[in-house]
Amino acid sequence: MLRDHLPRVLNRLHKHFPKLKVTLREGYHPQLLQWLQNQDLDLALTLLGGKPPAGISALELFKLPLVLLLPKNSKISSAQELWQQDRINEKLITVPANEPMWKAFQEGLSRLKVDWPTGIEISTVDLIQTYVASGYGIGLSVGVPKLKYHPQVRVLPLDGFAPLAFGLLWQGKPTQLMSACIEIVKETAKELVS
Repeated sequence: MLRDHLPRVLNRLHKHFPKLKVTLREGYHPQLLQWLQNQDLDLALTLLGGKPPAGISALELFKLPLVLLLPKNSKISSAQELWQQDRINEKLITVPANEPMWKAFQEGLSRLKVDWPTGIEISTVDLIQTYVASGYGIGLSVGVPKLKYHPQVRVLPLDGFAPLAFGLLWQGKPTQLMSACIEIVKETAKELVS
């Protein structure tokens, strides 16, 4: 999101606030919540992962489906093929266990009575594609609208898995700048999913 879609938001925001200084940082979901509570961060664009702590406001923008990323040459044609294996031998490439994406995936696997431990833990969703394309395993990700995937990667839908809410988090009453940013993000999100 930071790479592909946020620049459009920032361009629109700079038209209203030309002297705006922006600092962008990536973080794990628990870090984002902590930064908001410590007032080290004004807004977070993130997977929401359930009800936020007291004092943190959330605005859902859209839902993203969970997907698996496979090397283009993989013979697997459906997730069902994986679930039917006695033991899944392919390495699972994913984000840390404290991330909403991982938790939603584990809930889905639990319903299916499937165990698939992490083989490679990666700090960002972007890097998962890189490792899948290099043949290190199968990656867990979310289906981001209009995302161009690596040419050596193909996407496998995870039917029956709950989609994840993507949205904004902030603390306290929004300032004029934050309110403008929230409105621009909402408009951009509508364009993105239309």
